[in-house]
Amino acid sequence: MPSDSLYLDFNSGAPMRPEVLEVWVRAARDAPANPASLHRPGRRAQAVVEEARSRVAELLRCPAREIVFTSGATEGNNLALLGAARGRARLRGAPPALMSSRAEHPSVLGPLRSLQQEGHALVLAPLDRSARADTRALLDALHERRGGILACQWANNETGAVQDLEALVADLPADTHFHCDAVQGFGKLPPPAALSAAHTLVLSAHKLGGPKGTGVLRVREDAFLEPVLSGGGQQRNLRPGTESPAAAAACAEALALALRAQDAFARHTAAACRRLLQHVREDFPLVQVNSPDETEPRLPNTLSLSFPGVDGRALLLACDAEGLALSSGSACASGAAQPSAVLRAAGLSEELARATLRVSFGWGQSEEEGELAAARLRVVLRRLYQLADP
Repeated sequence: MPSDSLYLDFNSGAPMRPEVLEVWVRAARDAPANPASLHRPGRRAQAVVEEARSRVAELLRCPAREIVFTSGATEGNNLALLGAARGRARLRGAPPALMSSRAEHPSVLGPLRSLQQEGHALVLAPLDRSARADTRALLDALHERRGGILACQWANNETGAVQDLEALVADLPADTHFHCDAVQGFGKLPPPAALSAAHTLVLSAHKLGGPKGTGVLRVREDAFLEPVLSGGGQQRNLRPGTESPAAAAACAEALALALRAQDAFARHTAAACRRLLQHVREDFPLVQVNSPDETEPRLPNTLSLSFPGVDGRALLLACDAEGLALSSGSACASGAAQPSAVLRAAGLSEELARATLRVSFGWGQSEEEGELAAARLRVVLRRLYQLADP
């Protein structure tokens, strides 16, 4: 990225940490063989993969057998949801109902919509103004349609809202398959005990300073997934194909570093958010903050800010021209011309959803970056408001 660009899009992808890059290069150099091969170089490559699997399992406090390496959260969410739904449909002779909310990432809503077309009933709970799902509505749907599948994220990537997993797990019907997209919470928040109740759980390394195209799907041993892919027998037949020692080792290193630095990350990025928001509110009192209040559960590094009266079509381009690299919502949907579906479901008008910025600070940043972001954003917004009201 340009040296003068202030990168504020860590929820979309974080720059690779130097320690992770070192692990990646070393594994790629020292373990070049196919891990499925029986010769000594192959066994050496397999050892690197299995050591990485054990490291991740230790971080998640689960058996190593439950860890499946993937290409990222999109693949993991698809393998988990399609596999669980089709497996239950085959075992029980009827398609299980699906329960989720409009706060979910497109990689969760996409497979859910596909399953709906296959005959599965889909219930999407409403959201509050910060994109928190209605927990009671989810539980009512789960109790009404027993044996269903619940897909609920840990934290929302756009507003930073944290979902009430503890309340869900406390009243979860015993025959429910619980899938959790934990991508945005890991390394930013203390892991809640409710995560251990998830039958399937997804993580992505590149949100945490790892390489792109690497991730983790945890599949509890008592969960049944019908394989979505066919081929070799790698990773319990759940993700067949040649495993990458370099990707596995780098992924494990990124997760370990993020968990180790979680307290400092939360402290520094929260300070950056606080400083930025202070200046924005002073300069632009009409700003609408879509993120939860700092006294409520939320991601420490994330702010969603809407600016009434600003031309949303020009907002991101103007920020980029001023050296602010940020987004308006999920990167997996940002190429679309439509405003954020999450913000629309949270009650924002189409016009205001378009005039929204998602700021997400990351590792190595603190109050100084919050101050610099406020100064650059002030220039952008004053210019746009002058154009709107000359």
